Amino acid sequence: MIGWFRLQRLRNALSEDQFTGPIYFGLWVPAMCSSLGWALSDMADAVVVGQRIGTVGLAAIALILPVYMINCMFAHGLGLGGSVRFARLKSEGKEAEAKECFAQVFWLTMALSVGTAVLGTLFLTPLLAALGTVPGDGALFEATRDYLRILVLATPLFYLCNVLNYFLRNDGSQKIAGVGSVVGNLCDITLNIVLVLGLNMGTQGAALSTALGQVITLLFYAPGLLGKGKLLHIRFPGRGWLHPAFFALVSGLGTSVQYLYQMIFFLVCNNVLIRLGGETGVAVFDVIQNSSYLILYLYEGTARAMQPVLTTYHGEHNLDGLRRTSALGFGSGVAVGSLLIALIAVWPRSMCLLFGIAGSAAEPMAAFALRVYVLGAFFAGLNILLCNYYQSFGISQAAFVLETLRGGVLLLPLTVICAQFGLYGFWWLFPLTEIGSLAVFLLLRKMGRYQVPITDAQRVFQRTILSTNQDVGTVSQDLEGFCERWEATMRQQFAVTNAVEEVGLTILKHGFHGRTDGYIQVTVIALEDGDFEVHLRDNAVTFNPFLLETERATSAEDVDFDALGILMLKKRAKEFFYHRYQGFNTMIIHL
Repeated sequence: MIGWFRLQRLRNALSEDQFTGPIYFGLWVPAMCSSLGWALSDMADAVVVGQRIGTVGLAAIALILPVYMINCMFAHGLGLGGSVRFARLKSEGKEAEAKECFAQVFWLTMALSVGTAVLGTLFLTPLLAALGTVPGDGALFEATRDYLRILVLATPLFYLCNVLNYFLRNDGSQKIAGVGSVVGNLCDITLNIVLVLGLNMGTQGAALSTALGQVITLLFYAPGLLGKGKLLHIRFPGRGWLHPAFFALVSGLGTSVQYLYQMIFFLVCNNVLIRLGGETGVAVFDVIQNSSYLILYLYEGTARAMQPVLTTYHGEHNLDGLRRTSALGFGSGVAVGSLLIALIAVWPRSMCLLFGIAGSAAEPMAAFALRVYVLGAFFAGLNILLCNYYQSFGISQAAFVLETLRGGVLLLPLTVICAQFGLYGFWWLFPLTEIGSLAVFLLLRKMGRYQVPITDAQRVFQRTILSTNQDVGTVSQDLEGFCERWEATMRQQFAVTNAVEEVGLTILKHGFHGRTDGYIQVTVIALEDGDFEVHLRDNAVTFNPFLLETERATSAEDVDFDALGILMLKKRAKEFFYHRYQGFNTMIIHL
């Protein structure tokens, strides 16, 4: 009964919030499309190469996975760590610093990726030996070399696609990010069919299709770097840029370190499975690995949609928005992930058909392994959402601990332990790892660790104005009491209430143009240093009150009192900032 009442309160709160739903789902839908495209693209190589070349091609792709994981670790670390800082600076109105943040991360991305490409090309044969194949292996060595050579040369493209995708979504260009990813991945899949199946180019064709897909993705991303009103512009950063850029990378590694653990796991797992089940065991693991792309990428897409909203709301001290975004994010992620998990659990043969093992001796084992794996995938999804939740607030240590638990501390020992129970017992390592990691992390959080630094709710005033001058007056009166409670001076009290009145009335008159379905969200924070910060968000047409023509405010013949009020507000404010965020006007005034 208590849980029912809590659910009702949450539903009521969500129904009152006019912004969080549109903002979140405006990011979530493109993120889901991108994730599905990435999943299909990652699966395409295995499906197409396996159909054409067989086990040699699949083995070659499996051998280069450690290189792919290392690239993912740095690319996603730079993208996530840099974009979180970028979004926080932007939400605080620090536009110049946000631009500098992007420039710093962009050039560190170029330096690391180009350096990796050069070293990988120069030492290609030793790298292949480290991965497990030498010239004496014949066809396996040649297939792996052909794939890896192109993969190494395309490293800068891979880094840029991932880093720019993070930043574009945090700069309000989520549609560009989504469309670019989907089109690029569809081209990758199409080129795989043409080059591998049509032209018989083998693993070289598979790698080339991936590289060309990334080139196409970058072409679609270009408008997000050139459009007006955007903060993402390629320019050289200022002096001392390297340290903050590396700090962004280290922050992002809290989550992306999972790829390092996956690299180690692949090496250990392949060795164990060859001993337990030979080719059958490895084939089943390939099916599990590729199925995981389809499931877990949906959770990762949800996490990517949550992050910009959580980071922005945190910078705005929007406590209700944070709670509602978390509810929407975890709810939508679990819903879509659970649907796919249920389909695979009920019909595991679908995955066997996709990868060509239906009807073979491996199918019964694969069906059992898939059903056990998807049990763990449900909890893996929760862990992914939790990691990115903490990363959104810059608490990289919490994300690092959870990823370390599920990617190393529990996964590797359980791999060895479960192997002692034979091939059927081996697959239980997946649910045991994910459930155990979540349980340990929740225990640590219950002990008081990894708490999100949230502003005291008593210091936050939040109301919604519904398209009427009367609402502006009512909110202004309530705001006076809030300012008095926090011992604001008469000058501060007048400045804060006047800011809400002037901007609110100006938006009603010039932004809504007579509409009656408009609304303005007002958030005022009593800062620890005695200052006050006003945040306003509205659903009017694109309209910046601070650009209202102020020349007429001083005209003796035709005085514009709206412009006069805004002019006086700009003089009183310590800082003021406007930007169009996810289809809404957003303003910050520091008094």
